[in-house]
Amino acid sequence: MLQEHEVETSSAVRLPSVYRDSVTWAIVVVAFGAYTVISLFRLLQLDPSSWDLGIFTEYVKQYAHFHAPIVDIRGAGTNLWGDHFSPAVAAVAPFFRVFPSAGTLLVAQALLVAASVFPVAQGARALTGVGPARAIALAYGFCWGLQQMINFDFHEIAIAVPLLAFALSALIEGRVRATVCWALPLVFVKEDQGFTVAAIGFYLLMSGLRTEVSDRAKARAGIILMLWGVAWSFLAIAVIIPHFNASHTYYYWGDGGAFAPGGHPSVGALISQFFHAWPQKLETLVLLLLPTAFLALRSPVALIALPSLGLRFESTNSAYWGTAWHYNATVMPILFVAAIDGLVRLRASRDDAGATWEAWANGQLGWRRAALAGAERYGVAMMVAVTVPFAFQYPLSGLWSGQTYRISPHVAADNAAMAEVPDGASVLTTLNMLASLGARTDTYWIGNRGNPDTEYIVFDGPDSGYSTPIANVPSFIASLYPGNVYTQIFADNGVYVFRRTTQASRLGLLLE
Repeated sequence: MLQEHEVETSSAVRLPSVYRDSVTWAIVVVAFGAYTVISLFRLLQLDPSSWDLGIFTEYVKQYAHFHAPIVDIRGAGTNLWGDHFSPAVAAVAPFFRVFPSAGTLLVAQALLVAASVFPVAQGARALTGVGPARAIALAYGFCWGLQQMINFDFHEIAIAVPLLAFALSALIEGRVRATVCWALPLVFVKEDQGFTVAAIGFYLLMSGLRTEVSDRAKARAGIILMLWGVAWSFLAIAVIIPHFNASHTYYYWGDGGAFAPGGHPSVGALISQFFHAWPQKLETLVLLLLPTAFLALRSPVALIALPSLGLRFESTNSAYWGTAWHYNATVMPILFVAAIDGLVRLRASRDDAGATWEAWANGQLGWRRAALAGAERYGVAMMVAVTVPFAFQYPLSGLWSGQTYRISPHVAADNAAMAEVPDGASVLTTLNMLASLGARTDTYWIGNRGNPDTEYIVFDGPDSGYSTPIANVPSFIASLYPGNVYTQIFADNGVYVFRRTTQASRLGLLLE
């Protein structure tokens, strides 16, 4: 691969760095601003996609105060290392210490995503030139996979996005040491990222062995990444997570089907499981490749996405198969870098054949070569053309909707209710207020079992998450903890706050 790129790279080194390009900076700044606005206003509207933002807010808060990562939102006394192995999230803790808000996590996520545009643009600039690099930066920065992650509150894989972008950009430029340095930390983002690291290592190993003169340094680097990635994934899944898990298991084996405890793994079972619901999975694959105008298929770099996609499609959890949520974000830098490499390979194959672009395009050399000529000439423009209509279908479209910026009277009542709870108190609450309260209190989700008797209960009746709305909220709250007395101290717009009255305080009132 390095040999194929030598001519391109040698001519590209004279180009100014992408970090000094005002157009690329404009794309990065606009992406950061747009994603920050989208995610922060969802927080302000108390409209989370799930409980993850609350979980990670409490997780980062514990790190910021040098405590064990006990996240009561996930379950009373739950050590989050027993759910996922994500120590890299601690990198956000110093910023949270200064700005203790769930919004800190959202701004950090937007910054991480926007920063990943630089390495993708740098790889494109080094190998294809200034104009294509700017267009690819635009298409990547606003691709639907990144938008969906931003729309999903916060998730640890946001840290993996720039790491993958930097690692793979270095990979296609032939910078082996940089590839290894950027890939190594991926194992601390999430336990399954080790398999992606191993895939990068396998690519390095194969490319090192396939050169005319075996590149031992590249092969050694590949072996190191393969061993490092597999070892950490095995250690996290088989040892670390079960150690911190209350039941001493890896919870997500339950989604493994044939791999689940008591399952019967076989080749036939795995194949059947992989192709189950294949129309939905095929649609996901097509939509993943569409932003790259399918140029990614021209490069073996695209195969690095197989561990991520394979694990998702083997799962029996249908949430992993589609285009919603955040699961496709880490695939995007892989496929866009693969598209850059694919474009270079198209040009190299034409040059090797000794044919002009016109000879390819007019069909003299066959329809297949004519199609490849079209992909080479117009592929980058098609990537931008796909990005524009997607902006009107995915979360980015919310930027020009007035509803995005509207704070309803009901949300104002939620904010007033939360203001009744002092910092550091223990509080039981509904899903919509987990993140905001979790930043400054010991927060529990009302949907969990086994919660302790908290000092406060903040309950949003219209947005409680119960399938049947609670008609009499005070009576319902009284039934939750019959051994305690909770006094209503706030009620507005269907939002209530109850404070626990202890035996000692009631005795004090009687003595007075």
